[in-house]
Amino acid sequence: MRRVMHFMRLILIAVIPSLISVPMTSAHESTAHVHGRATLEVAIEGGSVQISLDSPLDSLVGFERAPRNEKERQLVREMSRKLRQSDHTFIFTPQSQCRLESVQLESAVIEPGLLAADSDSNVGKDLDRSSTNSPDVHSELSATWHFQCAVPESLQGIKVSLFQHFPSLKRIDAAVVGPKGQSRTRLSPKSTLLKW
Repeated sequence: MRRVMHFMRLILIAVIPSLISVPMTSAHESTAHVHGRATLEVAIEGGSVQISLDSPLDSLVGFERAPRNEKERQLVREMSRKLRQSDHTFIFTPQSQCRLESVQLESAVIEPGLLAADSDSNVGKDLDRSSTNSPDVHSELSATWHFQCAVPESLQGIKVSLFQHFPSLKRIDAAVVGPKGQSRTRLSPKSTLLKW
């Protein structure tokens, strides 16, 4: 499984730049850290589906630094809970029978314990001291979901419900690499279906 996911990641690294065949200003704009925007990459190989999201933390929790108090830690826990509920975040073609295998959430400024599935209110109490001594850093969240589909040939698309859960998110630039080729599209609160 790790080899397949590593292979899919290599495919994404090799193919995504070729998908972005737009003028230099637009290419730079799409990779820049812009509030309200995120990137989503989907790799499909056989019955395995990997979805990767990169988003400014501000678009998900309203700030881009380590949480400084319990209210902010609770916002991070809530974000983590929503992202881990993949059945509400990504809705696959029902006939494909896709099920979640794993979720990984990472951020350079958030303690891993706060992003963990079993995060509790005691995790992160010591963050106040370290985060107040360092300047605010604009940071992102990276999320990766691994799914296994029992009937992959029935997979026609994915409804992406991130906008519903994170109202500050306004645009997702999505790329898909799969058996039907490569595609890219722009998702918005009014256009949430990723088809191929």
